[in-house]
Amino acid sequence: MKAIRRIHLPVLLAFLAGLPACVVPVSPEWTDPQSNYPPTISRALPAVGSILRLEVDAGGPLGVEVYLADQNTQDKLYSRFIIDYPPFVADVSYLGWEHASPGGNKIERPQLVFAPDCAADQIAHGFTSHRLLLAASDRPFSDDPAQLDRVPDGNFRVEATWQFELACQ
Repeated sequence: MKAIRRIHLPVLLAFLAGLPACVVPVSPEWTDPQSNYPPTISRALPAVGSILRLEVDAGGPLGVEVYLADQNTQDKLYSRFIIDYPPFVADVSYLGWEHASPGGNKIERPQLVFAPDCAADQIAHGFTSHRLLLAASDRPFSDDPAQLDRVPDGNFRVEATWQFELACQ
């Protein structure tokens, strides 16, 4: 009868460690984060780039109606109507109105309405032609008064402009 050879555990482990092996770990389940899409202007009345005319009946400037949209329905949208900007000119450029609309479950957001007014919007005297800028973003604007349409780097902003004729005294 042949004798059975006894193999010591440390020798067996050293031998097994030298053999090629493949260990396949359980893969993690990855989910892509939601992409951040920029806000857009879905409609504007009058059209972006138009010259605003005085309403005959009311005797005041024609207002602007704008609908913003964002595919990220939960994003809060920040908007500013800025008069005579860019560039920033002290005592001329003015933040006429700003608004933050909360996110919800709709891509298109409620309408924004703005009508330039000499007294309420502190429109500069001595000019008859003015620029109205709408700046909208899904992040808050800078607090820097000389950069009224600036958002933090890497974030989205959409802008639209109109011209209007109004002589403020």
